[in-house]
Amino acid sequence: MAEENEEIKLPTWFEAIRAHFFTVVIFGIGWGLAVAGDGPLDESTNFKLTILETTALISFGIQIVAFVFAFAAQTEKFYDFTGTITYLTCTWYTFGAGLRASDSSEVAARPVIVSVLVTVWALRLGSFLVKRIRADKKDGRFDALKPSFALFLMTWMLQGLWVFLTAYAVYIINVEASSSGTGLVASDYVGLLIWLAGFALEVTADEQKKYWRSKPENKGQFINYGLWYYSRHPNYFGEMTLWFGIFVMSLEVLDGSQYCAVLSPIFVFCLLNFISGVPLLENRADKKFADNAAYWEYKRNTSVLIPLPKGWGGNKSAGPKLEREGSAPIDLETRHVANQ
Repeated sequence: MAEENEEIKLPTWFEAIRAHFFTVVIFGIGWGLAVAGDGPLDESTNFKLTILETTALISFGIQIVAFVFAFAAQTEKFYDFTGTITYLTCTWYTFGAGLRASDSSEVAARPVIVSVLVTVWALRLGSFLVKRIRADKKDGRFDALKPSFALFLMTWMLQGLWVFLTAYAVYIINVEASSSGTGLVASDYVGLLIWLAGFALEVTADEQKKYWRSKPENKGQFINYGLWYYSRHPNYFGEMTLWFGIFVMSLEVLDGSQYCAVLSPIFVFCLLNFISGVPLLENRADKKFADNAAYWEYKRNTSVLIPLPKGWGGNKSAGPKLEREGSAPIDLETRHVANQ
């Protein structure tokens, strides 16, 4: 309770300026990708922008509008919902604009397929996140960000970049609808199979975790059930896999600087594996189960991402050191209580 009553410290002027700087950098990265993506001009505007450039403005523009209301109300409750809406808007905007710019009277199969795939993924993820925020009432990650105009704005702009970069390959496929014919080639079928495998893995892992958590006897325990027996984060591996599948489907249409689309699966991998996914959950679990020997055994013998047989890919050095040379033994019970 002490943490809940702790006064939120506003950033210094230097931290605020730094946040504004990173906000500009974030937009610059997105705009650079839009320019690199090239493609036909957007006939729906009079500004001689390409479809991808318009899409980048839409992605960031939605975040700015939502930020104004969120900052005024000091709420993060529609942050995830806004992300879902942005994915759907950008995907189908590029689909429609690509059709208008196409020289062919036929609708190509590839843009239809990838747009539907993103829609299915976004609706599923969005509904899950919206239900979670409604149940939890708040997202603690935003507590120190909401009072600061600079930090909160930067967070919303990051979401704009997330949407634009993650689905970058989809947008290129849509705007290049007629560049490689209306049919499918081998890379499309391979990419689709990879996407289906990743999506099935993600959904299965999430449903298994949901079922496991519904059992009263599992309260306060770490999950070691189903896919989670073979991987500590199988849902994240599914997420990475499905976006790699989308990139494979884009190979037939990519040309020149459009190969920047490879940054999409790389970005998803880095984001989940090094920044906002695995590290946060691993650190939280390490603290929560610091005195649980079974947890450390699980972590030492279970792959972090790819579902593998026991003993493959685990963190062999995981676990607290009970004694260190020249120092007293560490009291695990005290550490655990202190981290509650």
